[in-house]
Amino acid sequence: MASSTIASPANAAALGAYTSLVESSTDSRDQTLVIRQVTPDIVTFSIPFTRGGLIPIGGRSTAVRIPRSPKPTVTENAIQPAPQPPAGQEGVAGSEVFVYVSTPLTKATVEALKGLGEVKWLVTPDGEHGMHIQEYVDHYPGAQPIGVERFKEKKPNIAWAGLFGPKTDGETKTYGFEPEISLHQVSAHVNHELTAIHHPSGTLIQADMLFNLPPTEQYSRNGGIPALMKLTGSGKSMSPGGKVHDLMVNQISKDKELLKKELRPINTAKWDRIIPCHGDVIETGGRVAWDQVWAKFA
Repeated sequence: MASSTIASPANAAALGAYTSLVESSTDSRDQTLVIRQVTPDIVTFSIPFTRGGLIPIGGRSTAVRIPRSPKPTVTENAIQPAPQPPAGQEGVAGSEVFVYVSTPLTKATVEALKGLGEVKWLVTPDGEHGMHIQEYVDHYPGAQPIGVERFKEKKPNIAWAGLFGPKTDGETKTYGFEPEISLHQVSAHVNHELTAIHHPSGTLIQADMLFNLPPTEQYSRNGGIPALMKLTGSGKSMSPGGKVHDLMVNQISKDKELLKKELRPINTAKWDRIIPCHGDVIETGGRVAWDQVWAKFA
């Protein structure tokens, strides 16, 4: 398993506030939810999740705040200075929020997102992580839903702002979160991945390109890692360098040239932290872990 961090003194106060949110929630789904501030502008939402009802891999959504400075009001006769936010709310007022959606929209999740700013973008991590996007779209009707082209048929009731794929134009559009965030599709992957890079913090956010098991944080409010998983190596074989992980990677793409092309912008960007949907966050050394998996296709 790659190096990971569950909490740090720098985010202890925020972690305490988020713990209070989940513990006071009347939503039963919040009983196992872990909300954590990874950086000043990134918050994760982690839950237990089993693949096929058998393999504990965990699930995670990620929210990224993009600070926006309030603008003055300009009229024909005067310029009204931009309103100043209340004390303690300087980082929230005017901020816009990008959500990488992979977990349920619980009561605590809604409250945590409200504290970050206005939710403006809802992104599906890949073609298999669309089970919760509808509830986010319903709750945030003003946000832009963004996904991959298979959702045109799988989720036809959603008014997609952009769909990535060879038959759609999502990749050619701008959405308003640029240049802080860039999206990069890997359509050569069997799940059609849609990765995100938050450039100011050097963070890669992704779904099924890389697992980092065991999912310690995701099971921390659910009694810990299941005993059976511990007996079988805690899932390390499904982490970078693991035999099962390597086998999966070798099978995910038939078009290796397309894979190489689509990996290029991810590989050339500057980042070192990886926030996966499955397994613990890799705070440092993410590039090394990534290269263990994908360097052979570069």
